Amino acid sequence: MALSLHPVRLLARLPQLFVAAPDIPPLHLSLAGFQHHRAEGIWPFLRPGLELRLCREPWNHHDPLAVAVYYRREKLGYLPRTDNAAVARWLDQGRTLRASIAGLAEGGYPRGRVQLRVQLTHGAPVLS
Repeated sequence: MALSLHPVRLLARLPQLFVAAPDIPPLHLSLAGFQHHRAEGIWPFLRPGLELRLCREPWNHHDPLAVAVYYRREKLGYLPRTDNAAVARWLDQGRTLRASIAGLAEGGYPRGRVQLRVQLTHGAPVLS
């Protein structure tokens, strides 16, 4: 005869069945496409630590995993195509992410002018 838990007892044990997801270190990425948007007009307002918003663009015909980066209502550019898969997946799963400016470089190649820091703030529960 198999033993089973009564549903109420099983529900009481649920918090013990879940453990927090492991901490994932922040991603440090260069902003792509900055020169194609309002780069020069928005540049004076940017500073390290400034919070940014990430927005998925699955309809983007250049990259179906595109993740746009916004400061207020201004599109700054995108996460690089070579590094956006994990962030796109997290956004599609409804996970909470924090994005901010990690650093700014005057002049030089446009792709490296804005450095981003992207952090997964809440991991999804994982069954133990």
